Amino acid sequence: MEGQLRKTGGISTPHFIYDAAVAYSDIGPDQRLSHGGLLRILQEAASVASDEVGFGLKDIARTGVHWILTGWRLELARRPAWRTDLRVETWPRSVEGFASDRYFLVYAGGELIAQAASHWILVSAATGRPVRITDAARAAYGPHLDSRELFEGKPIPHNGSTPAGVSVAYETTAGRRDIDTNHHVNNLRYLDYAIEALPQEVYENLPATVEIVFRRQILLGTPLRCLYTVTEDGRRQVEIRSGDEEKPVHHAFVWFY
Repeated sequence: MEGQLRKTGGISTPHFIYDAAVAYSDIGPDQRLSHGGLLRILQEAASVASDEVGFGLKDIARTGVHWILTGWRLELARRPAWRTDLRVETWPRSVEGFASDRYFLVYAGGELIAQAASHWILVSAATGRPVRITDAARAAYGPHLDSRELFEGKPIPHNGSTPAGVSVAYETTAGRRDIDTNHHVNNLRYLDYAIEALPQEVYENLPATVEIVFRRQILLGTPLRCLYTVTEDGRRQVEIRSGDEEKPVHHAFVWFY
């Protein structure tokens, strides 16, 4: 699977192209691409795109920085079957301050089946704290910037809230299977936790749109509680938290609508 610049009429665009196929692990019980499967593909596309410009996993020792994901918005319009060829078109919409927004368009057989937005923070590999976009990072990503807006100026949420008295819908403990190269729970596992908290009738008919905001990292061995509720505007919300009831630690909010 190779990434490349898209070419139209012999002219290269700044968008990175990642070709993939729907793997068995990407499909749900109905044998169609799941939201989690698509997020896995998008995470890989983003990682490869950064690797191509010198800010990938293998470059951390040299650059001293890496990206941490803080939010997703995914709209999955059609769910293709196993082994369907996909083409992911991705680009950074902004690289400024401490953060970058990255967008995605996903095609199957020339048909647009999904679009997504993601928000990333640049952090120091030594301290784990956010750092300003370096000149080197700005130079690397600058030629690929595209200000196109996919979601009509609607930003990914930064936070959420759960009403008092909402009961726990699902409990688990972060295990070794969940930990990634940053030594905390990978962002894909948050969606897995949230799906376990959904009522069966919601799970069997998931809405097209999923939003996730990551508030605090989850470390190995953390006991987690997932609280399910329906917001005033009808969104199905799951909060992932730890800690005691009086002083909870808010790790993430996931919305389905």
